[in-house]
Amino acid sequence: MQILLALLLFLLPVSGNKQAKPQSSVKINVFKNVPDDLTGCGDDYYLSNADKSKQQLICRTDYVTALIYINNQPVRFKAQQKSITKNETIYTSGKYMLTVKKLLEKQLDSEYFIMKGIITLKAGDKIIFTQKIIGEGGC
Repeated sequence: MQILLALLLFLLPVSGNKQAKPQSSVKINVFKNVPDDLTGCGDDYYLSNADKSKQQLICRTDYVTALIYINNQPVRFKAQQKSITKNETIYTSGKYMLTVKKLLEKQLDSEYFIMKGIITLKAGDKIIFTQKIIGEGGC
């Protein structure tokens, strides 16, 4: 009986020795409300067509400023003029760097286009969020 008990205790996992997986302290949130100073000409980015139909943005830009929500708080980024290309814009905000890369862009009329791309958020050299996105833009 003692051997059976010892064997059971040996085979049971010991919860005190397990290390908890580190939790990310950064969560990117979708949002609907865009401040008045960011309305007008610009780009709206979504994680999916479902988000687009609900107008739940992952990012909004007016080409100079980008807005995303980190941990349910709005964070504004400024475009780095020397890093703007036709297909990629890099924005910075304190400790974060946001890259919006357009992989495909289709002009639908003189002031409206749709696109697909990738959004990447970094803290220092560490990528903390990257995701394929869809978007629309114009004036």
